[in-house]
Amino acid sequence: MAPKVIGVRKTDPSAYNPNRPAGLLLQAQAAHLREALIKHVHEVTTLINVDLKSLKTEADISAYVHRATALLHTRHARPATK
Repeated sequence: MAPKVIGVRKTDPSAYNPNRPAGLLLQAQAAHLREALIKHVHEVTTLINVDLKSLKTEADISAYVHRATALLHTRHARPATK
């Protein structure tokens, strides 16, 4: 069974006014995004600060690569599924 397609009208160009003061909803969204970014900055900084010479075993390297790869994969958009 094919998925049902629902038509959505285009947004009126006058709906966006770059000079209009931002409302509380947009301000809250910006605050939430900032909190998410702060968390990721901490994670990235933690990985960058690892002294690679301290990784002596395959298990050490494996754990580092696993953490770094997982962090990078969360940064990329996932391809659309068919």
